[in-house]
Amino acid sequence: MPITSPHVVTISAPSPGPTVAILGGVHGDEYEGVIAARWLTAFLRSTLVRGTIRVAAPAHPAAWESTSRESPTDGKNLARVFPGSPDGSATEVVAHELTQQLIAGADLLIDLHSAGTNYEMPFLCGFQDDDGNVSKTSRHFARIFGAEFTWRHSGKPAPGRSLSAAYDLNIPAIYTEGGGGRSVRYDELKGYTDGVRRVLHSLSMVEEALPTTSASTFVVGDGNTDIGMPAPTAGYLVMHVETGTQVAQGQIVADIVDSDGALLSRIPAPHHGYLMMRRREARVSTGDTVLIFAAKDEG
Repeated sequence: MPITSPHVVTISAPSPGPTVAILGGVHGDEYEGVIAARWLTAFLRSTLVRGTIRVAAPAHPAAWESTSRESPTDGKNLARVFPGSPDGSATEVVAHELTQQLIAGADLLIDLHSAGTNYEMPFLCGFQDDDGNVSKTSRHFARIFGAEFTWRHSGKPAPGRSLSAAYDLNIPAIYTEGGGGRSVRYDELKGYTDGVRRVLHSLSMVEEALPTTSASTFVVGDGNTDIGMPAPTAGYLVMHVETGTQVAQGQIVADIVDSDGALLSRIPAPHHGYLMMRRREARVSTGDTVLIFAAKDEG
């Protein structure tokens, strides 16, 4: 099976300091992270004053070239096979190379995702929280990043993720999500680059960074897009609210109708909180993940 290895760019400042690893394009249908990471690479070549930056964008070249979530070579999702294997399938080899060449030895991992083709999400920065020291550091950097939402996920990261590879190596890690839909929005793209710059500024790796213009909303819940609120029946998903909207428990957030527009079922919010993800494709089958919610983080 042919393997297209990711190109890891390393930028070293004149003065020693932390090492920050940046991933963009773990999924090939997520344009924002690749564009932001490449812009940051060009910017940091002349502005990095301390430490080292490692960047892989796209992290999964085969998926990027095919504009797909999975590799056309072996059908695997890079974000489900970390830390990978040197003797595995093409995608597992890519995960292994990224783990060894980019993540291992870093002081922080920043994985720039967006919602991709199938979903829509608000601009957010997320992290895992198992109450350990590494999680506390991740929380610190997520807050500094300053996205519209800061999403805390309790416990260890789900297996196979870049964050789980970092977790196993005791490396703090944060990730982003954005609107997706194979579109790039100026405000979100700037949010990615400004957020990374704020993190680097907090580490004294760059001299300047723009402050946030508004306070982040802090939420907590499971961010695993493989699971979420399932469609109770087949039909067409009709949204009542937009992603990022605050909702009350029991509030109707979506209907499922048939092709004549007749109501088949209603989907209420399971609790007070925020709608953090919706499925883009209106036509759904029973059991499809259609929505994900998060509660307000009081912690």
